Amino acid sequence: MDARRVRGGSVRLSWLSRESAALLAAAAVVGLVLSARLDVEEEGGPAATGAVAGHDLLLEAMALNPAGDVLISSGWDDTVRFWDVDQGGATWGEEVLTLPHASRPYALAPSPDGRYLAVGCANHLTVWHSASAGWEPSATKEGTDYRALAFAPDSRTLAIGGEGGEVRILAVPSMEESAVLRGLGDMVHSIAFSADGAYVAASSFRGDLMIWDVKTGATSPLGRKVGPVHCFAFAGDGRTLATSPWRAPEAGVTLWDLATGRRRATLAGAEGVNALAFSPGSDLVAAACVDQKIMVWDAGSGELRGVHGGDLGWVKTILFTRGGSRLAYGGRDGSIRFWDVPAPEERSVRTPSSTRPSTAG
Repeated sequence: MDARRVRGGSVRLSWLSRESAALLAAAAVVGLVLSARLDVEEEGGPAATGAVAGHDLLLEAMALNPAGDVLISSGWDDTVRFWDVDQGGATWGEEVLTLPHASRPYALAPSPDGRYLAVGCANHLTVWHSASAGWEPSATKEGTDYRALAFAPDSRTLAIGGEGGEVRILAVPSMEESAVLRGLGDMVHSIAFSADGAYVAASSFRGDLMIWDVKTGATSPLGRKVGPVHCFAFAGDGRTLATSPWRAPEAGVTLWDLATGRRRATLAGAEGVNALAFSPGSDLVAAACVDQKIMVWDAGSGELRGVHGGDLGWVKTILFTRGGSRLAYGGRDGSIRFWDVPAPEERSVRTPSSTRPSTAG
């Protein structure tokens, strides 16, 4: 499968003088230089660490392969793309593969063992299989919009969200359905498994959250307790759930103890959140905010670690890369950019009042 991106075209300049053509050429060179500088030194200061080309239209989703050296993204240009993000490598940022799709790929999820890649599109689901010759389609499922999906830690259980709010549990690669989890009254917005695979959670577009026991199908009262939710994320430590509504007055990020259902902390400062992510070690939690900035807190102390941007545009998706200190983010313009989160001794934002620890139920 050809992974190259080909663009072409010509413009006739017969009506221009040689002097005008030279000026245009010089301006083009200057523009390219400035563009390259902006890619490396975007708004947000010296901690900004560049960008990769991304997608021609809106960026929908990102994920890392299990090794953490390849970033996988999907966008409205009907493609899934693979990028080399091995820090320090000579080919960092290069596109290594493109998987074209017949319709818009809204969601993607690589299996933890790296063997499968599930892609949810506008009217079908495709599960790709990693083979010696490259990625090959292994199974497909037609029908509804597959806007949310997630693999369980066992790499053989896939959860997919439906338009009616149901969550279907499938076996991969047979695609046999083992359970249907109900309770959400609107289209599923996002799905995730807890780190141990014991729970699967899903939120709807109208803001409901439900958490099910995977083995029994029983619902956790915590899902009803957290209130309106626009986005959520499980921490890799298996003990913490982060939730956030979209806008004030409920805005902010709340950390919940999964075992007890108690609120651990409320992280203030975010007026509304598009996406949440934990670092691999679960020590940091990041939020892509509706006011075009990214905020990162220490998940243990609740202290604000850093703020990036303020004019980033609409950021739809974020994730921490393998080292846990670098964030990848993207959204409306299709590009994928990176930011190095300041270390504790480097942070310039100190707002102890931004955290309101709580032990309230």
